[in-house]
Order: sequence, then C-alpha cells, then structure tokens
Amino acid sequence: MSSSPLIEIRDSCIGCNKCVDVCPRYLFSIENKKAVITDFDPCHDCGHCIAVCPVDAIIHQRLNVSTIDEDFPLIGKQVSYDEILESIRQRRSIRLFSTRKITKEEINQLIQLGRYAPTGHNSRKVCYTIIDGREQIEYLLDNVIELFRKMKSRLSSPFWMILITLLGKRESYMRAKENLYRLNSHIYHWEKGIDKVFHNSSTLILLHAAKDVPSPIEDCNIAAQNIALGTQTLGLGSTFIGYLHKSWYYSKKIRNIVDLPDDHLLHACLAVGKPKNKFRRLVSRPEPSVVFKNIN
Repeated sequence: MSSSPLIEIRDSCIGCNKCVDVCPRYLFSIENKKAVITDFDPCHDCGHCIAVCPVDAIIHQRLNVSTIDEDFPLIGKQVSYDEILESIRQRRSIRLFSTRKITKEEINQLIQLGRYAPTGHNSRKVCYTIIDGREQIEYLLDNVIELFRKMKSRLSSPFWMILITLLGKRESYMRAKENLYRLNSHIYHWEKGIDKVFHNSSTLILLHAAKDVPSPIEDCNIAAQNIALGTQTLGLGSTFIGYLHKSWYYSKKIRNIVDLPDDHLLHACLAVGKPKNKFRRLVSRPEPSVVFKNIN
C-alpha cells in the first residue's frame, strides 16, 4: 500500500496506469506493478484518479467524505449528442416571467448545476448571492433606473462629451450614446410600472468570486450557463442581466445594496423565474464562422 498524508492507494491496485494517465499534476507513477504517489504537493483535488480507477483503490481524504458510491457515483446513461443539442436549442432568454415565485428547493437545485461547472485550476471559488422576492428586486431596480437617469443626463451633456474626449474615451462614449434609446426605454417603462430590466423575475442569482481567483470571469459565466441550461428542466427559465453587472461596477450605491464581500467582483447575473409564455418551436441561428488552420 502506498500513501501520503491525504491520498492512500490500497493493495487492491492492479497497476493499470489509468491514474497516471489522467492526473493533470503528474502525482502518480507505477512501481512494481502498483501505483505510487510521486508528489502530493500540487494536487488540486480534481478527483479524476478516483473516478477512473477500475478497482476503487484510491482514497483521497479531502474528496472521500462519505462512501465511494455517495461521493463518486457510477456514471449512468450517456446522454446523446442529439439530446444535448436539443436541450441547448430549447434554452431561451426569458424576457417576461409570471408572478409565480420559485421555491428555495428549486434555487438549490439550480445552484447544484453551477457547482459542477469547470473552473480554472480547479479553484472551485464561484460564489452565489441570491436576491429573492419582488420587493427586494424592485428596490434594486429603483436604484438601477436612477443610475440610468444619471447616465442619460451625462450622455446628453456637451460638457461630458468634451471631458470624455480629453480622457481618450470618445469611442466608448459614442458607443454608449448609440444605446441611449435602451436606457430611455427602461426608464419610460419602469415609470409605468413595467419591469424591462429584470423582466418581472422573482429571483436573481448573482455569481461572483474573489479578485485573486485564477479565472473568475470564465468560472462565473460557465457556471451561470450551466444554470441557464438547466432551468428549463424544472419548468423555469432565465436570462442574463448585463445591466446589473454594469450597474454594479458604475454605482457605489448599488454595490452597497448588493453587498458582496469586499474582495469579490461580480461577473454574472441571472434572472430566474417561471416563464409567462411557453415556446412551441426551436429558433434558428446563423452558421458560425469556422476556420481550420494548417500550422507548420
């Protein structure tokens, strides 16, 4: 039997070399037809060695919490390509939710979908903040709309155009001004009690991570996409809310309302709820640009 402070290789090991093949940190080698641990220090807890072992010979103290079958259940039916494609194509960005509030159980189920998303360096540092209930969301929306009014005023001001030009930000200013009609629309509709920012959602899921995480933007958005794809399996729907993401960066007041940890940055926001309307058909998309490179 080979062991380290956290990994144990039982005598049942058959020396098949699979753990050596799959370990991204090169921790294993084969000696005398048995796996041995060469170096434990860089282990990043991916669990691949346990998942691939045909005889369940590897025990990892940080990963084996209960039984092998509870922590590492056997893989079930393989999902087909057609099933995956169908599920992806069924996802719609929902822009009108019903008044039905989603349950905490449903929220927890959605978080489980994000839990199993890949992360850079297997850091597993994506965090979730839930804003639940229309009263809280509408308070947040009031402040987002107030920010929109301030932005509208600045974008309409010749003084701000001169200042932004002097700061070398004219291109960003002009791009923002081209989208001024969107801000006007959101302000107009909310003044009439129509929520075109969060789309009448009952729940917001905010995904954030500490600044020192290796790839926080990618980690949070991949987890968010996992959740977005899974909402329809619960009879729910979702849409990404870029306006809150941008508002969080531009407004200290909104940062205070959302109240993330001081060292965290917000990277994704999903509005989640029960869609008011049911879609009957899939939607076509244009063919992507694909180039096969021959690199010599």
